[in-house]
Amino acid sequence: MKSLRTRLFMSFTALLAAALVTFGIITWLVAREAMMNDVDDFLRTKATLLGRFVTPSRNRIEPWIEQDMQIQERHFMLQVFRADGAFASKSSNLATTIPLSDEVRRSEHPAGNAVIETLYADGRAFRAATHPRREMWGDPVVLYAQALMPLDNVLARERRLLAWLASCGAAMLAAGAVASWHLSRQWLRSVSSLEEAARGLSSSELGLRRLFVPSDDAELAALAQSFNHLLDRLEAAHTTQQRFTADASHELRTPLTVLRGEIEVALRKPRAAEEYREVLVSNKEEIERLSRLTENMLALAHVDVGDAITQRELVNVSELCSGMVTRLQNLATERRITLHHEDTTTEPLSVNGDRIALERVIFNLVENAVRYSPTGENVTVRVSKAPPWIEIQIIDTGGGIAPEHLPHLFERFYRVDKARSRTHGGSGLGLSIVKALVEAHGGSVSVSSEVGHGSSFTVRLPAA
Repeated sequence: MKSLRTRLFMSFTALLAAALVTFGIITWLVAREAMMNDVDDFLRTKATLLGRFVTPSRNRIEPWIEQDMQIQERHFMLQVFRADGAFASKSSNLATTIPLSDEVRRSEHPAGNAVIETLYADGRAFRAATHPRREMWGDPVVLYAQALMPLDNVLARERRLLAWLASCGAAMLAAGAVASWHLSRQWLRSVSSLEEAARGLSSSELGLRRLFVPSDDAELAALAQSFNHLLDRLEAAHTTQQRFTADASHELRTPLTVLRGEIEVALRKPRAAEEYREVLVSNKEEIERLSRLTENMLALAHVDVGDAITQRELVNVSELCSGMVTRLQNLATERRITLHHEDTTTEPLSVNGDRIALERVIFNLVENAVRYSPTGENVTVRVSKAPPWIEIQIIDTGGGIAPEHLPHLFERFYRVDKARSRTHGGSGLGLSIVKALVEAHGGSVSVSSEVGHGSSFTVRLPAA
């Protein structure tokens, strides 16, 4: 597997090479076309000038013409043909006569123009401009004046240009490759330092150390900040897990200790059947506490992995609350609590949700209100509509909750009165389960309380 540095280097070098090749090809094509146009313009001018120097009666290329037109210095040749296309004369630097082409003979170019073409003779290519001379506009051609230049010179210049482009491109590519390797090394050095710092973090240092955020590199700063935010979330999750594990261990250890102690005491000596019965009854209570704790922890585990809601259906909230009040009526009677249900409207109040999960929400809230309210108090389960929500209020007239406890009520294993919770078999998980299940339905739960006047828990769920 190639490293990021190698991939960056190869990608940048490939892009630079492609850019240089494209630039070189375009430059070469444009320069080649410009050179050919210059050659054509030069030959066209010389052919026209030659047509002025020679005449039908004197169609020879005199030495003075060659000298005046500088054929040796400019490396081009001259030819003259009669009106019928027969050869008449050539310059001294042209070794072989090149016949007049049929294209020129058929040309209808008016006076002053020239025909541009490429001719071949003795294995060489020549660029030729032929001027058909006429005495007046529209008159017949009286002679053909031709200027030629070997394409060897043009091709040599093209090759020199190509060599320059290739050498300069190679040098620029090498310089760009070295620069990209150096820059990627410099940039990835910062990434490597972040990686080393991240590798050096241990679980015990999550709350103490964070990655350095550079001020001169926006991308690396964003990466470091994102990683630090991740560390914050991991620290919070790690702390929660540690606290949850410690609290769960404590909650499990207490009933197990009670069970073991009672059993050991019962086994020390033979006892009467009634005494064994008392031990079994006590053990049954501790087992029930363990069972409730296990169920609550299992429910929280489902919430943590997103399985709090297994199915959705239309649930009539009024019927659900009425059934839960009926279910807990015996417990309320046993504790001499007046428990009743009321609806503020006669229309059906329904939500889309998991019936079992919603039953657990109402059960936990109503059971808490009944268990922790003093004897002779009232607990009311009120259902109302506050569009777009349906509100469920569990109101008790008990002793209330002190303000300092309210922000922590929905935390796991939090108890307002640990001794009283232990007496009633509570584990401090009921309200945290309520909050998690309500939020999984897209709702919210809140509490208001006044010491000496009771408490009110309000569940808001989206109306169907």
